[in-house]
Amino acid sequence: MAQAKSYSSLAVLFLVVLRVGIGWQLLYEGLWKINSLDSPAPWSAAGYLTNSMGPMRPFFRQLAGNVDNEDWLSVERVERRWDTWAARFAAHYSRVDGIDRYLSGLLNGPAAFAASLEKLPDGVDFAAARLQSVISYDTASKQLRIDGQQHMLSGEKERLLDQVADREGAEYDAYRAALEMAFSRASRLSLKERLRAHLQGNPENAGTIDGRIDELSLYRNMTERLEDKTFSASLSYEFEHLQRTQTETREKGAELAGPIIALESELQEQAQKRIPYDVFLAAGPLPQEWTTLRIVDMLTIGGLTGLGLLLVLGLFSRLAALGAAGMIFGFYMAMPPLPGLPEIPGPEHSFIVNKNLIEVMALIALATIPTGVWFGLDSFLQTILRRRKAKVAG
Repeated sequence: MAQAKSYSSLAVLFLVVLRVGIGWQLLYEGLWKINSLDSPAPWSAAGYLTNSMGPMRPFFRQLAGNVDNEDWLSVERVERRWDTWAARFAAHYSRVDGIDRYLSGLLNGPAAFAASLEKLPDGVDFAAARLQSVISYDTASKQLRIDGQQHMLSGEKERLLDQVADREGAEYDAYRAALEMAFSRASRLSLKERLRAHLQGNPENAGTIDGRIDELSLYRNMTERLEDKTFSASLSYEFEHLQRTQTETREKGAELAGPIIALESELQEQAQKRIPYDVFLAAGPLPQEWTTLRIVDMLTIGGLTGLGLLLVLGLFSRLAALGAAGMIFGFYMAMPPLPGLPEIPGPEHSFIVNKNLIEVMALIALATIPTGVWFGLDSFLQTILRRRKAKVAG
């Protein structure tokens, strides 16, 4: 306490209270975020990072990932993510027989859509209907099979029915029934086909220009225009127009990404239904993948909780204050109230200096003062170190 003699008792009291107060605020924020992880809406820094402003906007948005919904609006990225998730899911629940085949069927569809048929009747000629690559008859399994990737169009089915339109008999009735059943099964698209249908229009026209491609191009033009306006706006009416552009761009992105998000949810829900309850209890839920965003989330939660606790306890108080100042300065840089930037949404109105920056200044000041020695566990550490030095000296 000798170091505190140069300060008044009141100054010492309020400096300690300031340290404990900031520490408690950080600790509570971290504990709240930890508690949210088990809720239906776990906390994530994604929104804060995605909407960041200022000179470091590209860096923070990259940390969030999925900039401008790019991970949802790219067929290749979505399919790669689904394949990776399915492989992890199948490995985690490997005790469930055939789970990998089931997931492959959900994602890619079966190799063929089949219906039982004892015999292919006379007069049916797939080659004559120019459908030999679409439909076939397997004499070994006695099945009428429609290719799982090509499916069958209603007009193609009608061409096959026209071949036997004037034929009567049980074998022709059985053929018509089998064709209808196989066609009905073939009308179901796999998740990847539905993905391509949404992003590229008709799956048969994958890679060609159609209405959906135009929608994607429009959205990408909107995001590019939004970025230009974000850094060029300087007058009040320009900021108002920027906010309208942001709203329109987000709505368009949600319109395009929403169905893809729903498909991913369907994949995970259908996969989870295949897992028996006893297997789920034994293996537990599928662990989350360690993406860049999740690492940022965990570092933020850990930093808030750990540094807040150290400040409250007065343990390594100077280092904790310095670390907390660096972390909160990162929050400040994500949305700094600098000249030429849009005003940050919320009740606070700031110019250059805001609550985050004030807290940074207070923490830097605390890092220069031994408040943990005045009141905290640092005093015990200092006592232990002094005794060890005395023993060494003695």
